Amino acid sequence: MGHPSSSLSTRGRASAENPARIDFELFMEANQNLYCPDSNPNGAFPLNVAENTLSTSTIKAQLTSILQQNEMPDWVLNYTDLLGHPEVRAEVAQFMEHYLCKCPIDADTIGFSAGASAIIEVSSFVLANPGDVVVIPAPAYPMYTNDLGLKSGMERYDLQTHYDITEMGSEAPVTTAHLDKAWADLKAQGKCFKILLITSPDNPTGCLYTKQQLRQLADWCIAHKVHIIVNEIYGLSLIDTDDQDLQHDYVETTSYASFATIMHESESDYLHLWYAFSKDFAMSGLRFGVIHSLNESLMAGLGNLNIPHLVSNITQWMVGTMLKDTDFIESYIRENKARLSQSYKLVVETLRKANIPYVPARGSLFVWADFSKFLKEDSDKGQEVLWIDIFKNTGVLLTPGLGFQHQKKGLFRIVHTAVPLAHLEVAMDRMKGYLLG
Repeated sequence: MGHPSSSLSTRGRASAENPARIDFELFMEANQNLYCPDSNPNGAFPLNVAENTLSTSTIKAQLTSILQQNEMPDWVLNYTDLLGHPEVRAEVAQFMEHYLCKCPIDADTIGFSAGASAIIEVSSFVLANPGDVVVIPAPAYPMYTNDLGLKSGMERYDLQTHYDITEMGSEAPVTTAHLDKAWADLKAQGKCFKILLITSPDNPTGCLYTKQQLRQLADWCIAHKVHIIVNEIYGLSLIDTDDQDLQHDYVETTSYASFATIMHESESDYLHLWYAFSKDFAMSGLRFGVIHSLNESLMAGLGNLNIPHLVSNITQWMVGTMLKDTDFIESYIRENKARLSQSYKLVVETLRKANIPYVPARGSLFVWADFSKFLKEDSDKGQEVLWIDIFKNTGVLLTPGLGFQHQKKGLFRIVHTAVPLAHLEVAMDRMKGYLLG
């Protein structure tokens, strides 16, 4: 018997009738028919969900060892601080200071929620009123729409900085002139430009914001009393741009710069940073998100709203214990970068052979590629038809460009870390057959 959604609230009906992701149904189909060289050689490759399977076994072994060799402390079974257990916050602050941010991080300026989505949701609830606008450079992570809008009621404004991906390099193209235009546009509509949200390394393009760019954007936001949040969830998932097979893609010499350094210098209530362990540390299922802000009121409000979103104590303890092993952390970051670079290289070599334009990624788990020459119709529908056709003919499921809100049609995201490297090789062989056939 069906369950009529008419018995629900307006919010409940909308949630029941609209899937969270447009690619979820095909993802489930692909996930139930996974490729296996022995038992299912004709199986599928879901390359649409941002997970780092390349380092899963390393993290699993480390966490298993922690559980086997350490006695669980008593506090794990009790309620703890609403922003995270003080000892774990100190460990995470030290980790961020040494490996991610490269500047002093006070434990009192960070807090935890159950995953990046929870951090995003609670932050927006504290910072914005319903109807306020979050400006996000396009293309951008599709789920920002729900994470920021479903409960806090924010509206998403997709800032178009370019049309063709050949117009941008591996550095983000956002300028203060773009922000001036968005400010004027929203003011004319009578709307409040409340938050500027950027991701560095970016999802889906993998490009970076330089320290100079971050400072310029931060100065603009402070002057306009706009909150700027930088999501650094891929901050340690960097590509080896010195690799001899990749280096010619990178014209500029750009190194990763954490927004925390700008925050440390400016000491403004308008500057904030998000992080999570899901991507860099291949543990999306453990749900461990982090916010860093010098805004004491924000942190107090977030703590009071965070009760439904607390990170489980056993997760906090395991991650905190893992971070104490600095030899492991340094080895892991180095090995993870090598694995990411290898899988990334495999995908871009395939795209080069098929003459498919792509953005040279400096970080993240993605390749953002332009398949528009294969469109039979330059529209959202034409893009959907191509997406499904690729999947049905190759078993390779990409993330469709529609949710990323970029104005050009025919662009897709490829998650090069979603399957083991040997499986990715088979997936790319199939893609070559489709693209060159």
